[in-house]
Amino acid sequence: MNFSFIQRFIQCFILIVQSTIIHANSAGSYGGRHSYSLTTFDPSGNLDQVVRAIRASTLGVPIVALALSGQTPEGEFTPSASSSSQLTTGSRKRNAFPSNGGIYISVPMRFLSTSPFLIDDGTPRIVPLTSSLCLVHTGVGADGRALSDIAVKLVMDFKYLYGEDMELHELLAGLSTKMQEMTMKAGSRPYGCALLVCCLGEGGMNAMYRVDPSGAVVLTSSVHCKMSLDSTVESGDEKNINMSSIRSRRAVTLMGNWGAQAQNKDTIRQELEKQAFENEEQIQNLLVNVARQTFSDESGDFCETKPNDKRVPVLFAAFTRERGLEIKRITT
Repeated sequence: MNFSFIQRFIQCFILIVQSTIIHANSAGSYGGRHSYSLTTFDPSGNLDQVVRAIRASTLGVPIVALALSGQTPEGEFTPSASSSSQLTTGSRKRNAFPSNGGIYISVPMRFLSTSPFLIDDGTPRIVPLTSSLCLVHTGVGADGRALSDIAVKLVMDFKYLYGEDMELHELLAGLSTKMQEMTMKAGSRPYGCALLVCCLGEGGMNAMYRVDPSGAVVLTSSVHCKMSLDSTVESGDEKNINMSSIRSRRAVTLMGNWGAQAQNKDTIRQELEKQAFENEEQIQNLLVNVARQTFSDESGDFCETKPNDKRVPVLFAAFTRERGLEIKRITT
């Protein structure tokens, strides 16, 4: 009698230990096995599927985006002798920049066709939302396309209900909520892409935000006009403002899979931030040249092309208040 009781007790204890081990394995990756649990934290406090989704978002098409502030004084964008010549391309024509600045985006494309009627590769990379908001995605192309449709629906529903364009914070809240829902929804997986939300603010206060697969929103860059330290402004006397002291600011955002150029991302960012421009054509030539150095397809396999290979198609977009979103494919 006592022996059978002890035997059953040992069997129950073994079952409890086995169930505990199985539950622990479901929360992480142990012994070479992967966890497919979305809502279970591993012992280190991570959600493995979310971590893998974030990793997938860094393997997509490279994105280089440059934001310029408005109210640019005359002579601000002039070539600098100290600027690095490694990234300098384009002509030296004098064209007026938009008064409110703008955001310029360059994305390398897969070489599918030489037809001039094809703008993208079937998956819209740059999606206009409102007169001041646009969306760019990288990572898993299908997920980015689905999230672009969600963003368009959010904007259209907001316009229908309130009769006005959606504000930036409303869009970021809606997108982050949709992405966060997929990190805890049973039978689903997180979106394997990251979003870059570009916003044209009032008075040249332009900004770019990244939305991660976890639903986290990060301000990647923001530009504005600031007063230099040598400007003197008396209280209540705006006439003493030294307008020549207003400096134009710029900010750069780099996302996606940069492959062999990953080690040079900081250098490229610094070059773009200090590079002087005379017109928008120089910005286009510079960003297209940088994008061609990182050309890859959806699988992340980089093509054996030279940095300035004209055969590599690149999407270039200029987002300004004066002209809206202009997207074109550069193949020459």
